[in-house]
Amino acid sequence: MKQLIIIGLAALLLLPVVLMANFTYLTEDEYKELSRRERRVYFDNLEMEYLNLQQRKADANVRNEQYLIDIENLRSRIAEVDDEYEVVYNNIITSLNITRDDIAAAQRQLDEYNRKVDNWNAMSDSELWNHTNEIRSTIDEYNAFKETNVAKAPDFRNDIVELNRKIVNLEANLERVRPKYYEDSYTVVRGDFLAKIAGYSYIYDDDSKWGIIYRANRDQIRDPNLIYVDQVLKIPRGLPDSWKVYKGESLWKIASYPEVYGKGLEWPRIFRENRDQIQDADIIHPGQILRIPRD
Repeated sequence: MKQLIIIGLAALLLLPVVLMANFTYLTEDEYKELSRRERRVYFDNLEMEYLNLQQRKADANVRNEQYLIDIENLRSRIAEVDDEYEVVYNNIITSLNITRDDIAAAQRQLDEYNRKVDNWNAMSDSELWNHTNEIRSTIDEYNAFKETNVAKAPDFRNDIVELNRKIVNLEANLERVRPKYYEDSYTVVRGDFLAKIAGYSYIYDDDSKWGIIYRANRDQIRDPNLIYVDQVLKIPRGLPDSWKVYKGESLWKIASYPEVYGKGLEWPRIFRENRDQIQDADIIHPGQILRIPRD
């Protein structure tokens, strides 16, 4: 802002100097073609033009002097505003109970968030989805950062607005590349059981869906009533398009699972889709991978 004011005034200083008069100057050859009377008229006009230019120069010098005074006055005003700003700024960071070192550290943190978000937004779809957990963790960390006092410093107002915009775009890209079926993970903590985990708002918000978690983790859970602290469980999201058969399952039972069709009567759809590996609808084998049609 300060530079714009000074540059603008400097341009005004030069304006009167570059203005061109309407007087037409003759070349030597053109002058030789004039009659004596025309030469006298030309000299009279030339003299008037000279006097006019002298006056314009004098006027420009007067204006230049005034502009120089105005520039100095503006510089003084800018210095006063700077001093006022410094007082207000110091009051703000004092009220936030932060220091300039805190602000410098926060700026480095914001720069790192920006670097990560820019890098993710530039990734291919498959690469982006592979970084989902890291992205979500970083966004959670950034949202917590925004609640700190240092994030409320005026230094970061524009930075945070811009980073928020980038994160909205990143989340939209994540949603766009999200597959129809994928698996999150959950680490068991003390006091957990499958129904409790399924009831968490960020899992299924429905404790009756504990069976979905159990079936996705039958490779590590033998008894659904027994899970252990620090176990990492797969949390299915969406509807699978394939199914691994376990002992005791039938087409009816598989079709009845909520993550498949939720209706046993839909079993013929699975049968028809897998005729190449199922000869008898009543006979399927553990370990078979069945295709689950979705259209």
